[in-house]
Amino acid sequence: MKKIFSRRSVAIDPTHMITLHQEAIEQLELMHTALTAAEQANDGTNDALNSMAEHHWEAYLDVLHMICLHDENFAAVMKKHGFKMQECESPDGDQRQFYGSRQLVLALLLGLIRRHRRFTYFYSLRANPMGDYIKESVAMEREHTVEIIGMVQNMM
Repeated sequence: MKKIFSRRSVAIDPTHMITLHQEAIEQLELMHTALTAAEQANDGTNDALNSMAEHHWEAYLDVLHMICLHDENFAAVMKKHGFKMQECESPDGDQRQFYGSRQLVLALLLGLIRRHRRFTYFYSLRANPMGDYIKESVAMEREHTVEIIGMVQNMM
């Protein structure tokens, strides 16, 4: 009996992954800017800026979902840490609140931005003789990124 379809892993399109990680960086930078401005704002503006930051986090989670759809290894790491994309989204009537130190959230956001920049760098490397080292580095970056995402998610 002949197999019509073979299950082989699909190669990741590096330019598309770079674009997705750049979008993730943009959402995180906008969230960081909104949270930084919220620290110095009065009550009404503070609430509006917190709401903007929450929307940027939701947009970041949407981009992260797209990354997981294209990068099976990233999705496996998310699943390993017990992270499901449906859990990330808050119900319609439920407002997110920031718990814990705002400075810690800002530092974690900067860490996530740095991790996504490393992903764009790794995806920009092609035919590098250090391929095994890069594969191990990307695997470690995935682990660290998911851990940071979990920390930010738990603070919201």
